[in-house]
Amino acid sequence: MTPTKRRAEGIRRLACGLAVHGTRMLLLAAVAGLLTGCGEKGKHGASAERPLVTGVEVVTVGSGPRERIAEVVGTVRAKKIASVASQVMGRITSVPVVEGTRVGKGAVLATIDDTAIRAQLAAAEAMVAEGEAGREEVEGAIAQAEAGKALAEKTYERFRMLHEEKVVTPQEFDEVEVRRTVAVKEYERALDRRAQVAAKSTQAKAQADAARAMLSYTLVTAPFAGIVTEKKIDAGSMASPGVPIVVLEETGRYRIEASVPETYLGTLKIGSRVRVILDGGGGEEMAGSVSEVVPTVDPASRTFTVKVDLPQGGELRTGMFGRVLIPVGEEPILVIPQRAISRVGGYDAVYTVTADNVARLVMVTTGKAFGDGVEVLSGIEPGARVAISPLEKLVDGARVEVRK
Repeated sequence: MTPTKRRAEGIRRLACGLAVHGTRMLLLAAVAGLLTGCGEKGKHGASAERPLVTGVEVVTVGSGPRERIAEVVGTVRAKKIASVASQVMGRITSVPVVEGTRVGKGAVLATIDDTAIRAQLAAAEAMVAEGEAGREEVEGAIAQAEAGKALAEKTYERFRMLHEEKVVTPQEFDEVEVRRTVAVKEYERALDRRAQVAAKSTQAKAQADAARAMLSYTLVTAPFAGIVTEKKIDAGSMASPGVPIVVLEETGRYRIEASVPETYLGTLKIGSRVRVILDGGGGEEMAGSVSEVVPTVDPASRTFTVKVDLPQGGELRTGMFGRVLIPVGEEPILVIPQRAISRVGGYDAVYTVTADNVARLVMVTTGKAFGDGVEVLSGIEPGARVAISPLEKLVDGARVEVRK
């Protein structure tokens, strides 16, 4: 067996040993020992037997800035959620919706027995009709009293002149004066009666309006278009003002509410742009905008609440879990092309090219992918030359001829 084949067989056995023992350190130690053995072999003139790989393409690893991201978790909620309750007390006669029912604005969510309220409305409307009849009667009385008053005043003026000329007796003049006074009082009483009738009529109309409003309250309607997410009561139960019958949420407008460490209190402001990943949305990122920042910090968790508006569309639901990615600065990273990565024993590795153009297999720890590149967390340093092709021809210790 040639030295080259022996080295290849040694690497294969080490990779198999790593799979059995399941430790990365064993692979590193074994490869280091193998490389040391190769170095010792080279001291005795075996370097000339190393294979030569020509046309090797390399890239020089450099560090560059990357946006530093803080990740917090949150819960999706509809921007508008209403617990719809009755405004009157009464027995519920029907609830024509269930969880998941989509309704439009003004749609009936529940009906309440309106028998008593209809009786109140009928009584109030009867009072209104009575007031209208009384108003017509009093208007007639006023017209009659006004005519009598006018006649009495004209008679009084004639008798006053006759009294001054000594044509009529004082007794006759006094009788005419009394009739004038009575006519004026009758007219004033008629006006007072009209005011009383008008007040009663106004009161009756107010009672009728109130009864109509109460009657409208027996139909519990949707304050906005949305979807019923919870039904809290069934037909036959008693409705009370303020006690929810159904919970309604507006569809199409959602946001995610997240608890953010107080460290970032000065980082987020209304309008700040963030990214959101929803587990129920296939893991795809979407853009979000901070709409509210609650300034108080929870003393127990040392966090504050941030509300992020989500783009419209998609199958969003209240209660979904998501992550908010908040940009908090920059940090340097190493990025190499994805095609430079080889898999050895279940781990990532790259071939570096030394200053004397020798390929070395190096285990690396990779991080996040960035398009065609991947972040390298450990294993190589900035300035290292990494081979990107032809990887299938490279072996550890091979001599390379770098493509110009």
